[in-house]
Amino acid sequence: MAAWRSILVTKPCRLSVKNLQLIYEPHDEETIKVPLEDITVIVIETNQASITTALLSQIAEKNIALFSCDSFHMPNGCFTPFHQHSRLSQIAHIQRDMKLPLKKQLWQKIITQKIINQSELLHYFDKDNMQLEVLKDKVKSGDSENLEALAARRYWQNLFKDFLRDQKALDPRNIALNYGYAIIRGAVARSLVAYGLLPTFGVFHNSELNAYNLADDIIEPLRPMVDMVVKKLEIEDELDVHLGVSVKSALINVLNMQMRLNNENVTLVSICDIMAHSFVKAVKLNDANCLKLPEIQ
Repeated sequence: MAAWRSILVTKPCRLSVKNLQLIYEPHDEETIKVPLEDITVIVIETNQASITTALLSQIAEKNIALFSCDSFHMPNGCFTPFHQHSRLSQIAHIQRDMKLPLKKQLWQKIITQKIINQSELLHYFDKDNMQLEVLKDKVKSGDSENLEALAARRYWQNLFKDFLRDQKALDPRNIALNYGYAIIRGAVARSLVAYGLLPTFGVFHNSELNAYNLADDIIEPLRPMVDMVVKKLEIEDELDVHLGVSVKSALINVLNMQMRLNNENVTLVSICDIMAHSFVKAVKLNDANCLKLPEIQ
């Protein structure tokens, strides 16, 4: 049975492992046990949690995503296990030496799929998606005309009322989007490393100050899944600037949501692995068509 639980740790506690179960011991409360095989992701929000090395080892073995948070309770780190790829050095060298034409073709494919997924999400919420339907077929190699930005403007205008996407803004929608994107970004980076890739070397993003350029490339078609959750929370009037436990849990659980890939419904956390594996193949064969990207159902 596939893992399905998302764990959000908000209270001072001790986290350990016994008999392949996560042992959650909050101060002055009842101990809770959860089978590790049921857990997809753990987010530790409190700065007063202790965790045993035995549990860390099991988290690595079970390929569970483990996130830490900053003083504002936003995810700021992801534990990356050393699942050493058998040809890690070879893959890293091939990735580093990728030629510009392949990078441009990969970026074209990524942005095309991102716009397709944005269009599908607008359709899901009965919003106008006609402009995105036109743009998705016009993306050129390297997105030379920057249709990603044009599509984004149309997308946000139609998805949310009176909204401007701004990472630094302090309104509930932007804060929730930042939180959800951080969760997916960490999961993507984790998968890239597991398949022998270096997240530093991207196909479009190339900042020397960013250790996750490739993750910021690969994440693009996945972002609309977070947008979907935030839109639903807004409709249900559950959003506020403090992001309550139920809101954070919903955003963390995006990793257990399903998208369509290879004519199958696949959880987003598994899709991260599939995308990373297919990216390796694309780089090895110098063929952007090898990259597998998911669609919104």
